[in-house]
Amino acid sequence: MELAQLRYFAAVADALSFTEAAAKLRVSQPALSYQIKQLENELGARLFDRTSRKVSLTVDGSTFLPLAQTVLLKAEEATRVMEERLGVVTGSVRFGCIPSAAAYLVPPILASFAHNWPGIQVTLVETGAGDLERSVLDGSADFAIISDPHAPELLEVTELMEEDLLLVLPHSHRLAHHDTVSVRELEHEPLIILGGAFTLGPQVLDLCRHAGFEPRVAYETGALESVKSFVRNGLGIAVLPRMGLNSADEATLTFVPFAERVTRRLNLIRSKDRYATVASRTLMVHVRAAILSDHGSLGESSRDG
Repeated sequence: MELAQLRYFAAVADALSFTEAAAKLRVSQPALSYQIKQLENELGARLFDRTSRKVSLTVDGSTFLPLAQTVLLKAEEATRVMEERLGVVTGSVRFGCIPSAAAYLVPPILASFAHNWPGIQVTLVETGAGDLERSVLDGSADFAIISDPHAPELLEVTELMEEDLLLVLPHSHRLAHHDTVSVRELEHEPLIILGGAFTLGPQVLDLCRHAGFEPRVAYETGALESVKSFVRNGLGIAVLPRMGLNSADEATLTFVPFAERVTRRLNLIRSKDRYATVASRTLMVHVRAAILSDHGSLGESSRDG
């Protein structure tokens, strides 16, 4: 049994198509079929059911797939470890980030990283905190920047920074000329919140409930810029992180701080159970150093659980 045969098998199992798998692997379809047949002969089991219309895993194929994937992952890890021992400063990193940080915090950090470490390829995954936490735990992302994780006992969590949340209003709103606003003053106000997998929306709702009232949600959107547009057009007011508000927004929106301490934390998370490559560790250190330099509120140490 050869690693190449396991890679071929995993590729066909993923695509459920010999034609697509061959194209992805850049081998001919007859060569791919031959290697799969050799693997089946060695195992003494048929791995795929093939018809003129579709390819599907057999029961034996479904049993064998996770075993083959484990071997391939271990082989990749062994290669990375040996490259690192030899001082090879290359590799790839999948870095997850919530949208507000991806739009306003991360770009200059990645620009400076690319300048200093041109041999490391970074793929940015931008989505909600819940999805990112699952990606870190299942290994499809090396690490991520999110707000508060749901399963900290499974993660290494490093606090990066804490930032203010501000009330965002149209200039004409009755609260727009206040120096500060209490959370209680949001009662009866129509709120525009971030929905879906984003944690900011639930945080705002909890903030209102802790102040003693049930929030009135007018609209729920899937993007921070959409929230601002809804507010700009008089459809409601919003609570947004300071980093998502810029000087261009000031022409049409007013930002008012809260009288209470209303903030959100940004944390760097990675799985406790997965190997961190030199490439991913290098980027994590760079992210922490850049945020400390720019914001001066980096957590002093990593905490587990």
